[in-house]
Amino acid sequence: MDYEELLKVVKGSNEALEQINGQLAQLTSLQTSSAIDVPVTQGVAEAGSGQPTLFQRRVKEMAIRSEMRNVLRTKSTQELHNIFGMLLARKGQGIPFEMWAASGGQSSSIFSGFQMQAGQGHASDVNPDVLRALDTGGAAALIRTDLEPVLYELYVREFVAFDRLRREPANGLTHTYNQITSFGAAQFMSELGTVTDDTSVYARKTTNIAIVATRRGLSLKSQFAVAAGGMGYDPMDLELQGGLRAIALRMQTQIFSGQSTNSGGSASTEDGEYQPNGFDGLRKILNTARATQVDPLAAAPADDIRRVIAQAVTKITQSGGARPSILWGHPEDKDTFDFQQDKNIRYQNQFTDIGVGILTNSVNTGAGPLPFATVPGEAIGAYTPAVAFGGGDVRDLYILDESTISLPYLGSEGPTVLDIPIGISGQLTHLFIIFGMWGLAVKAIPFSNKVRIAQ
Repeated sequence: MDYEELLKVVKGSNEALEQINGQLAQLTSLQTSSAIDVPVTQGVAEAGSGQPTLFQRRVKEMAIRSEMRNVLRTKSTQELHNIFGMLLARKGQGIPFEMWAASGGQSSSIFSGFQMQAGQGHASDVNPDVLRALDTGGAAALIRTDLEPVLYELYVREFVAFDRLRREPANGLTHTYNQITSFGAAQFMSELGTVTDDTSVYARKTTNIAIVATRRGLSLKSQFAVAAGGMGYDPMDLELQGGLRAIALRMQTQIFSGQSTNSGGSASTEDGEYQPNGFDGLRKILNTARATQVDPLAAAPADDIRRVIAQAVTKITQSGGARPSILWGHPEDKDTFDFQQDKNIRYQNQFTDIGVGILTNSVNTGAGPLPFATVPGEAIGAYTPAVAFGGGDVRDLYILDESTISLPYLGSEGPTVLDIPIGISGQLTHLFIIFGMWGLAVKAIPFSNKVRIAQ
């Protein structure tokens, strides 16, 4: 990068930081103020305490975060890293863990989650020293709320599906919700007839709110060595970038192919890899009789992926489902699909924007064109299906109605950074824990489907 380009990036970063400084101050003030948890049955007059209710605070926080995202969404990834680095360099920022946990009305669940999962699974980096710091009201460990907006924007550029799925506050350590299995029926009636009663059919479901975390640190010696050597980079910023990618990969894998209910499951079986502290993912949830399969590598004539996708979509619409909104598949399966279609169509560069800077072509179906998006890495992995076909393993392609799927969360809806100063862990190391607490709720099974693609 030449000097002019570097100057442009720095200027853009400074302008963005100036734009969001006011909102960051408002957000911190909102999260450090008292909130009243007003019961639903309490009247307006009874609630007039002068303090915001939890609902009012959440609405205000959503508005502030939306303003900041509108600013940050327009910035390049390099500008975002510059902004992140400038915020990271600020000292004494953030709010105590206890205050942050209480600000969303989920304090008990958040503390219980850390206590229960410490030393297990992907919360193993929350060691006893850190837990003691979190349990102490006057501890110096702080939640860096000022980093969250930039961290969120960087996170969704690594994990586009996260930004597309709706987030909702969880109602406990396990989030309970109603899953629609049938929407019932309606009947014609005479002019003076009696309306026939009917209801949708629901199944009571729960999803675990998993804690996914990674601890990143930089020793005091390394910090001084980088500064003394005159190297123009922030090693802690690099570590946190790596931690963000690690969390994105873990969450993508769990959402698309993980599960937490069958201890006999593995990455090579249809249920998926067993993570006792995780939650059930789409591979297991959408393993229904409505799933279809295709073998694009069969001897001529090979199965056409587009035709089978259209059949799977038809099963959704014939179940009364609204139009699905997106396809998620493995990059290699997208390559196979494109190769099959190259001889049939001429691309006119009519692409769909599915995320920041990510364009993809669409698949024609009876429910309209659906963008075919890919999940990087091996989050959608190969496995041996319960009923073999095509002579080998398969990978799933997911057809989703995103309006019926949500990510329940505790704390913040995006990744959160806990800043642990030098000395708390007993070592001369500055520690940061990046963590998130999320589950997966699929609320209408008939409105989504999957296609097994033979490998």
